Amino acid sequence: MTAFHLYKERLKQERQYQWKNTKAVIDWTILVYIVLTLLFVAAMIYDMFPSFIALLQKLPYGLTLIVIYYLAWTGTIRVFYQQADMYFFIHRRDLLHGLKKWGVIASTALNLIKSLLIAILTYFLMEAISPSTLPLFEWITFYLVLFLFITILGKVIDLHWSGWKRKVINFTVFLFLGLLVYLTVVQAMWIESTVLLMLGLIVLFILYLRTESFMVDMAHNEKIRQKYVGMIFYASEYVHVPRSSERTKPLFFRRSQRIIEDRSPHSALTELFFKYLLRNSRHIFSYLKMIGITIAVMGYLPLWMTFGLFMAFFFFLKEWLNIVYDELVGHPFLNMHKGKKLIQEHYQDLVTRWLYYPAVGLVGFVLMLNTLFHFLMR
Repeated sequence: MTAFHLYKERLKQERQYQWKNTKAVIDWTILVYIVLTLLFVAAMIYDMFPSFIALLQKLPYGLTLIVIYYLAWTGTIRVFYQQADMYFFIHRRDLLHGLKKWGVIASTALNLIKSLLIAILTYFLMEAISPSTLPLFEWITFYLVLFLFITILGKVIDLHWSGWKRKVINFTVFLFLGLLVYLTVVQAMWIESTVLLMLGLIVLFILYLRTESFMVDMAHNEKIRQKYVGMIFYASEYVHVPRSSERTKPLFFRRSQRIIEDRSPHSALTELFFKYLLRNSRHIFSYLKMIGITIAVMGYLPLWMTFGLFMAFFFFLKEWLNIVYDELVGHPFLNMHKGKKLIQEHYQDLVTRWLYYPAVGLVGFVLMLNTLFHFLMR
């Protein structure tokens, strides 16, 4: 067996696994509804495209650039490692190295296609918003190199750091590269930035290929696999697939301390919900991200759209908190108490309101100030 044959076999198994899951939740009637929905959305976008461009022209140029820059962080390198490989191929390290090499080659090819499509589409979008701002060849070349550089840099960061240090480093790199992209576009530093990123790309590729990365790649592969399964089963309301998350030290309540003195079932469940959400950094950052992004976007939108955004936030946050609550009570231990004294159906609104009302109140307060300044500045 060669590494290439092993890679093809793993790729084939992955496709069969995902296809089997897809067929389990989607039949031809759902497929027809999905196609009709996509056609309706495409027709709506086509019809609203001129007004959409007019809206983007009113927004700051940098805001659109940030969204395009954020898309450059969507690349991934997937190596089809499995946990048992460590024992089965203990004397065939060449197969593991070959599997990693073909995974990197295939992922890079996919990332190139993806980044090329994004670069071309965003070029025409920016041309419609602000003509003659971006040179076609320089923009596509720069975006391709930037996309690959960010993808491989994320891999190297995952290899050397974990937990909150990795989040801080990722955030710092995000800001630094964002500044580089802004200066490149504004100051027309296409050649300098592209050469700099290309040199960094080569160094990071060599560093990644020469570093032992089995555990990180294996965990990443499983995470992507579960993500696709979650997306597929998300189409079915009867199947719940919790997101995989790395177990890290909680930021708050490392030592379990009582928050609420009242020990009624409702108070106990509220305290458990607080600790479950605050101990998981994924939930904390998602909660703060939703509030922060909504408030930030409100500053750039026309007044009438901020009210629509507030209504969307009103319903979306409620639904998100309900999902987190369902994750909590979906635990096998708590699941046994559903409908009994500890977990009753009406507890959901009583528990989630402690995080729902403050967030809605804060965003509503910003909306009120935004409305007040809008009429005062006229």
